This record gives sequence, C-alpha cells and structure tokens, in this order.
Amino acid sequence: MSLEANKSIVRRYLEEIINRGDFAVADEIIAPAYVNHSAGSGIGTGRDNYLQGLRAVRTAFPDWHVTIEEVLADGEFVTDRITIDATHTGSVNGVAPTGRRIVATLGMHMWRLVDGRLVEGWYVSDVLRDVAAALTPEQSSR
Repeated sequence: MSLEANKSIVRRYLEEIINRGDFAVADEIIAPAYVNHSAGSGIGTGRDNYLQGLRAVRTAFPDWHVTIEEVLADGEFVTDRITIDATHTGSVNGVAPTGRRIVATLGMHMWRLVDGRLVEGWYVSDVLRDVAAALTPEQSSR
C-alpha cells in the first residue's frame, strides 16, 4: 500500500472508530491478531480484546473525541499526533461518572500496517493523569 493509503487508514480508524464509535468498520481496519504494545493501558491485544477496551472507554467517555494534529508515514509505519477531549459521563471499572472533562494536549500512536490493516500499535499520551483526575471523586476540604 502507498504511504497515502496507509495514512488514510489511520485517519479512518481515528475518525470512524474513535470519534464516531462506529465499530462495524473494525474488521476492515484492524487485523484479527492485532498486537497492542500499550496493553498496560487496559486496552487488550487481539482485535476482539482491543475493541472491548475501546468500547469500555466510549462507555465511560461517550463524547471521546480526538483531533488529528499530524499524520506521518514511512514504509509500513504511520505515526499520528492527536489531542483528546472527553467527559466522564459513564461508569468505568465500578467508578461512577464524575462529569469531569479531560483535555489532553498530547497523544501519539505509531502503527504498523500490512495489507491495509493495523497489525501493531504503540501509544503514548499525557491523558492518564487527566483520566485519573476525572475518575477521582472530588475531595471535600477539611
């Protein structure tokens, strides 16, 4: 696949699956044996486990939205830089909604694509601090 085609697949993943929650296109975009090298984030490896984790995120943060800042490609690798905006309005891991908003100024993925599908992914973000804050009930002042 061309560099532009690979970049287009990553954009499609971000727009359709992440921003719109349209998981019906996952079979076209994500390989069944997808390897998530960032599995410590709670989003598993293998397409089914990975999608289960993404669905959990969308349940807790139904307005989860990424803005694509930049997409670069080199061979079978594509890197994106995004910003994240979401509000904790659904429960997650037994934590009731807090109504808190997350705005992460940096998120980066590096993807490896084969035959037009994501086969591996790496992810880094400053969102974990913001998610932890959103999920922590406000402490009353003493």
